[in-house]
Amino acid sequence: MRRLARLEHPEDRGTTLVELTIAMAIFAMIMVGVVGTWSKTQEAYFVGSEAAEVQQNVRAAIDFMVREIRSTGRDVTNCAFDYDDQASLFLDCDSASGKIASCTTKMAGSGTPTWQTNNGLAGGGAGCANLFVMPFADATGTSIRIRSDRNSNGRIYEKGNSITTGPDADAGEEDVRYALASTSPPCLGGGDCISRRVGTTGPTEAMVAVDIAGFRLDYFPKPGAIGCTGSPPSPPPDPCPAYGLPMTQEQADSVAQIRMTITARQTTAGQTIRKTLVTDIVLKNRR
Repeated sequence: MRRLARLEHPEDRGTTLVELTIAMAIFAMIMVGVVGTWSKTQEAYFVGSEAAEVQQNVRAAIDFMVREIRSTGRDVTNCAFDYDDQASLFLDCDSASGKIASCTTKMAGSGTPTWQTNNGLAGGGAGCANLFVMPFADATGTSIRIRSDRNSNGRIYEKGNSITTGPDADAGEEDVRYALASTSPPCLGGGDCISRRVGTTGPTEAMVAVDIAGFRLDYFPKPGAIGCTGSPPSPPPDPCPAYGLPMTQEQADSVAQIRMTITARQTTAGQTIRKTLVTDIVLKNRR
C-alpha cells in the first residue's frame, strides 16, 4: 500500500472536533453577551420612552388645568359673586349693602332688569347670595371647585341651567370641579385619575389625567390676608404659609396661589415608572 504523504505545514491538517467545540462555545458566550446587551438596551429604550410619555401626559393635563384655574374669580362686572370683607364675614350681595340695586342698574338691558330677573331677584330671591368664587367645602387636598364669569354677564350658572338661549344664555363651564377619582367612570383601567365635572347638574365627570398615583393641592393666601398679616412693624411674609385644611370660607376667599402636585404611575417592562410634577398657580384675580 502506498503511504499517505505527511503534511508539511500544521495549518494544512484541518480542524479537530475539540477545537470546533471550543470555538462554538466561545461564540455562544459572545452571542449571549450581545443578546443580553441588546435586550437591556431595548428595555432601557422602552422604559425611557414610557417615562417620557407619562411625563408628557401629566404636563398636558397640568397645562389644561392651570389655564382654567388661573381664571378663577373672573368677574369684570363685579356682580357675579358674593364677596366677604374678611373682618366679620359680612356678605355684600344683599339689599343692605346696595350691591343688588347697583348691579341691577349696571346690568339692565333694553329697559328690562336682566341681571335682577335672571338672578332670581325679581321675586325677592337671594340672587348671588352665598355664591363664592371658591367654595370652601370643595377646596380640599384632592379637590377644588372654581367659578368664573366667562361671558361677563354678571351671573354664574351651572351647565344645564334654565337660561339656555338668547343674549343672557350661559355656555356652561363657569362652575368647574377637579378631583382625584378612583371609580369607573370616569377612571378607566382600575387606576386612579383626575376628573373634571362641570357644575352639579352637568354630564358625567370627564377624565383629565389617567394612572395617577398622587394628587395634592395646597392653598396659599395673599400677603396681608387672614392668616398672613405679619407682626407690625414687620411686613407680612411673602409667600405666606399654606392654609391648614379644612379651610373656612373666609380663608378660601383669601387664597391667591395654589400649589398642585401630581404623581403619575405606569408599569412597563416589569418596572414601575413614577413622575412627579409640581406647579404653582397664581390666581390672576387675587393679587
